[in-house]
Amino acid sequence: MKAASSKFESLMRELGVTKKEFSEITGVKGTTVSKYLANPSMLRLKHIQCLSERPKINEKHDLNSLIETIQNDD
Repeated sequence: MKAASSKFESLMRELGVTKKEFSEITGVKGTTVSKYLANPSMLRLKHIQCLSERPKINEKHDLNSLIETIQNDD
């Protein structure tokens, strides 16, 4: 498996969110998914909100913790 390009991408993998599922949740397609996973600071708040509302994600992370992960991504 390819190494994660960001802490946010690692988190999505830990939570079992695939690129396809990320696309379905956020409504973005193709290369935009890869761009957002590599550089999550480019995500819009509405995308982060959509992610935080999914049961797979919100059982461990709320909106604030997702934002904090994105802000602390190196």
